[in-house]
Amino acid sequence: MAGKEKLKKEESVNSKTAGQLFLKEQLRASEKFSNRKDLIEILLEDQKQYSIPEVEEIIEKFMKGKVN
Repeated sequence: MAGKEKLKKEESVNSKTAGQLFLKEQLRASEKFSNRKDLIEILLEDQKQYSIPEVEEIIEKFMKGKVN
């Protein structure tokens, strides 16, 4: 049951923040991306604003990239 409650909470947070824009510094300091601080730092531009879905897509594309 605790897993379902956590999922509902995350969906609620995602729906509230989906349309909002955040700076790289805000995203890097967020709990949501606490395990991706390194990627946030290298993939996002300073002083540019991003939505949560946009950042998730940028990270996903990077993670699926080919290694030479």
